Amino acid sequence: MTERTCTRNHFPLDETNGFKPPIPVVVKQSAAVRVASVRAKVRNYEGVLSFERELVNALPAESLGDLQGVLWHRCADSGTLEGEPFIELKRALFRPSLRKSRELPAITAACAYSNSNDDDAEEAYEAIRKWMHTRGFRLARPKREIYLGPLLEIQFPLQSD
Repeated sequence: MTERTCTRNHFPLDETNGFKPPIPVVVKQSAAVRVASVRAKVRNYEGVLSFERELVNALPAESLGDLQGVLWHRCADSGTLEGEPFIELKRALFRPSLRKSRELPAITAACAYSNSNDDDAEEAYEAIRKWMHTRGFRLARPKREIYLGPLLEIQFPLQSD
């Protein structure tokens, strides 16, 4: 009997020829949450940052929860950028505010995670778009970006075709 030998190619991590594993997409439920928000048209994605700061600075610190992010009503591919930074409210506001207070509805969403830079985020967006297309889903509500420290959780609320 002859002995067989198997040769396995080993590649150091820096020699993978630019191969990136596919970005996982998961489906998750998000509960309804009370938020304060401000909707704005911006020239670029970074333009929403000043509205986020304004929103946080205008609200009493004791009312702010941990959940923070942006609803994207219109994205660059539509020709107009329209975002709505939001922050969770853990207690009611006792004084009138120029900011909108409302409940984000509960959703079932296709989600992916990325670093917060534009290139990584766009790859995650594309992974979710492909996932939805192959499974017959479409977008039910504005896309959500949830801030998780240095990461983004990108949520596409689902509606079946």
